This record gives sequence, structure tokens and C-alpha cells, in this order.
Amino acid sequence: MAKLSTEAMKPSFWAWIHLNRIKIALILFLVVVPVTLALIIYTGTYANGRRVHFDAEVTQSTIFINDFVAPDDIDALELSIQWTELKHPTEDETGTLTGGYYRFNILYTPRTNYEIISVSATPVLKTPWTDQQVIGTRSTVTTTNRSFTLIYNEDLPLRPLWFVTVNEPNLYLKVEYTFITASNQVTKTVYVAFPLHNLNPDKVVS
Repeated sequence: MAKLSTEAMKPSFWAWIHLNRIKIALILFLVVVPVTLALIIYTGTYANGRRVHFDAEVTQSTIFINDFVAPDDIDALELSIQWTELKHPTEDETGTLTGGYYRFNILYTPRTNYEIISVSATPVLKTPWTDQQVIGTRSTVTTTNRSFTLIYNEDLPLRPLWFVTVNEPNLYLKVEYTFITASNQVTKTVYVAFPLHNLNPDKVVS
């Protein structure tokens, strides 16, 4: 009797799938499904942590912003931002964190051929990977340094998820500016992101 070839003795791919269907289903359940769920959770949390609003309270009309530009990417002007001071919060007698703040200097430089009438900025400190944010007071920005302070009482570093560590919040600005073009006044609004994770303040207050 002629020997059967090795290829003829091997089960087909689909036959192998059928024979090992329980093992395959178990692997899918124990590995693929958890990994997929983890990706969904991490992606969703990251995206949600990038959504910023500039309202004192969230309402149905609140607009969430997730599209930002760098301080030097504004058409009519360039913003200069300096992180000047940081104070970490401390616990009071009730265990509540209090007394923390971030302080910045800001000024603008007009672009060539732009006549700037006014510039204002509303600051927000947003904790990445979370919904936590604090909003500051809308203030005028000039061509000389102006200081603004945001109260921030988060206990950092923060670990909102496994393998995720948040060491600093991000600074976001709603910048509203008016300039003259063709004898007309034009007002624009732009949203600026200024990440702090690779920066150090000029001063840390004990």
C-alpha cells in the first residue's frame, strides 16, 4: 500500500479550527475581549480628558472644546506664557486640600501689519485623563506682562488608570482678540493649549 503523503495526513485549517474551537473561544474570552475593553476604556478616558469648557457651570448650552492651537499659532499675534509660581495644596484640619495655586505671566506681541485693539484671555487648568478642571477670571492681555492665578487643589501625581500618571495639569486659554483690517474691526476667538508636563515653575512656594 502506498504511503499517504504528509500533506494528506494533516487536517485542513478549518478542520483544525473545528477540533480546537473550545480552546480558541477560551483564548478569545480571556485575552482578546479584555484587551479590547481596556483599549476602549483608555481611549475614551483620554479623549474625554482633552475636552475643555470655559463656563463657570456646565449647562445644556456649554460648548466643549478639543481643538487647540499653540501660543505662537495665532494669526494676528503671538502669546508669551511664563509659569512663574506653584504652591502645592495642604490638608486642613478636616482633611480637605486647600491653598494650592498656579501663577503665570502672559503678554502678546502683535504680528507685522496687524493693528491690535484688544486681547483678553480666560484660563482653565485641566487635569489630563479626568473631568477635573478649574476656571480662572477673564482678564485683559497687553504687550507687557500681566499675572493671573488659578486655584488648584488636586493631589498630584494622580493615577486615574493603570500605567497612567498625571504629574501636572494643562493650561488652556480662551483668547478673544480684536484688530483692524481694511478699516473694519474684526473680533476672533481662538483656543490655546499650553501643556505643563515638561516645564518647571520659576518658584515653588513651600
